[in-house]
Amino acid sequence: MRRRWWVALLGVLGLVLASWLALVRPESSANGAPSGDRIVSLSPALTETLFAIGAGDRVVGVSDYCNYPELAQQRPRTGTSITPRYETIVSLEPSAIVTEAVVNARPQELRRLAPTLELPWLTLADVAGSTRRLGQLAGRAKAANALADRLSTRLSVPAPATAPRVLLVLGYGADTLDQVWFIRPNSIHGAALRAAGGRNVVAHDVLGQPRLSLERVLQLDPDAVIVLLNDDAAPVRRIEEQWQRLTSLTAVRQGRVAALVAPEAFANGPRILELVDRLSARLKAWSR
Repeated sequence: MRRRWWVALLGVLGLVLASWLALVRPESSANGAPSGDRIVSLSPALTETLFAIGAGDRVVGVSDYCNYPELAQQRPRTGTSITPRYETIVSLEPSAIVTEAVVNARPQELRRLAPTLELPWLTLADVAGSTRRLGQLAGRAKAANALADRLSTRLSVPAPATAPRVLLVLGYGADTLDQVWFIRPNSIHGAALRAAGGRNVVAHDVLGQPRLSLERVLQLDPDAVIVLLNDDAAPVRRIEEQWQRLTSLTAVRQGRVAALVAPEAFANGPRILELVDRLSARLKAWSR
């Protein structure tokens, strides 16, 4: 009799414990998918996208590099996908962690804290598909699908066959031309350049680090060079003058070198559409 009583008591305690765990750490929704009630985002692009689809209220923590929109700056900082702050993440009790699929990320370790969604975010197809998945996670599928459709429609426009060959540069370490960080044609930025009416001077897909030596730049001889800068504190004029010293380049001889302050180019989020307009305006000005 006493043994049956203990078995019954242990059963009740087990049910209570299971119910308590479900309350303090909700890991999945009713259909078995991760719940997006409390999301930690370890990517500026994913953070920007979540806010763009109306799911900003579900974002409880962001990466150290998330600075857009302004509301995202008010969220606790949780490190990055490569160097996450585990204690901070745990304290936020996330129901899901989202991050880009990048080299050296730590998804296995993050999955010990909460269900983790590792999303590809390089090509236009990657971004559109992952935007839809974020919408499903956060309960904003309609808004996410609309954004994905808008990105696909705007960025799928091919450049004319006669379009200028453009070297599009991300201005990391722009004070030197020893190594040039260029925009890959198979990236969402590459799609933005095509949609703006330019052909990428690097014609092949690149999967590794997008860097060129100065010698290789001279060999490619672009028709135009555009350096994208992250903030207006950058020495725009000095950077342009640095490129203009390369007098053997067609871009320099034709006066087609420009440095543009374009913070929207550095997060890979929905603001990439603004970059299309900026690039298009520059290319049209040069064609007059």
